[in-house]
Amino acid sequence: MEADIVIIGGGIAGLWTLDELRRQGVRALLLENRTLGFGQTISSQGIIHGGLKYSLKGVLTASADEIREMPLVWRECLSGQREPNLSKTNVRSHCCYLWQTRALSSQAGMLGAQLNLRIKPKNIPDHQRPEILRDTPGHVYRLDEQVLSPSSLLNSFRNRLSPYLLQIDETAGVQLHVEKSGTVSAVTIRHDSREETISCRAVMMSAGVSNTLLSEQAGRKQPMQLRPLHMTMVKGALPMFQGHCIDGAKTRMTITSEYLGDGQTVWQLGGNIAEQGTGQTSEDLIRFAARELNEILPAVDISDLEFATYKIDRAERKVKLGMRPDTPQILKHKNVLTCWPTKLAFAPRVAERIQQMIQKEFGIEKNPEEWSLDELSEWKTPEVAAAPWSNVEGWCDAQGQKLSVPNDVNPLKQAG
Repeated sequence: MEADIVIIGGGIAGLWTLDELRRQGVRALLLENRTLGFGQTISSQGIIHGGLKYSLKGVLTASADEIREMPLVWRECLSGQREPNLSKTNVRSHCCYLWQTRALSSQAGMLGAQLNLRIKPKNIPDHQRPEILRDTPGHVYRLDEQVLSPSSLLNSFRNRLSPYLLQIDETAGVQLHVEKSGTVSAVTIRHDSREETISCRAVMMSAGVSNTLLSEQAGRKQPMQLRPLHMTMVKGALPMFQGHCIDGAKTRMTITSEYLGDGQTVWQLGGNIAEQGTGQTSEDLIRFAARELNEILPAVDISDLEFATYKIDRAERKVKLGMRPDTPQILKHKNVLTCWPTKLAFAPRVAERIQQMIQKEFGIEKNPEEWSLDELSEWKTPEVAAAPWSNVEGWCDAQGQKLSVPNDVNPLKQAG
């Protein structure tokens, strides 16, 4: 069969781009060898950043300038006012809270709030603070950045795009056919002993850590870097809460929440604690996270909470000194586009640029012919990746000691 473009990798960048291209009449398919969102997307905290996090030094950075328009795009999509219509996505909160520590440096950090950003912090009077921040010294702000559930977002795209989402084998599930000219003329896909070859005019690679191997198969190994995180999860009788604790020019901790049912909520702890935690064992990071929670949220009783950690690598285009790229990165080699979105919030920007590039570089526009997918009518659609807390085998107390769980009962997996 024939397609205009084949997308490899079912994270948020690949899915949003597929949706954009399908709505433009481009014959596009997406391949995934595991589950949709596996890796970076499902592990995201789901915050649609508006730039403040990247401007705490009081300077409008390139990253903040690029991302400041994204919250409006997402808000319109999540409310159904704009395509893609993501109104069925679970929005955990329509705002985050921003609060400061006792450190004097945190006062300087709030200089970022004075910049020309679309989403600006709003000072919250003491009597209007959420209960969890009542005992927190310093100012508390509300930041109108939406926080969504990554798994719900992925399900929204799966429901919209299922005929064009193809499950392939995890190993050797895709083979690129490279011509002497260096262009990729076709892609052979395999799943459960079934095989199909798809002719194509372009290929987009949005497979995260697998981009290096895929681009090498296509004829040019694209430079990539990995920046690790060691995330902490906390569950128990916790309130739903989304917020950033700011200390100086750094985000000391970013907390996002998901309700599990039966009165239990799980928090993900990101920010500086997750970056520093890459050099710590799980037990040491849990003990450190417990101390940090005691200090920045004195109203939270951690005695009955359960802790776990997981590691995740952020795949990015390689830049000098290993710093995080300021913007989405797309590299072109012949008719292959290798993409790293950098942040979840940048997905609409990636899709827009890919659509413009394939039209300008490869002449791919709306195809007037009816596109038959008969060859793929019974091909399996990939499932959505499980949330990180659904895969925890054993939780710990605040001292990093394993808690006993009956062998036949795992309430977290049941709730997840």
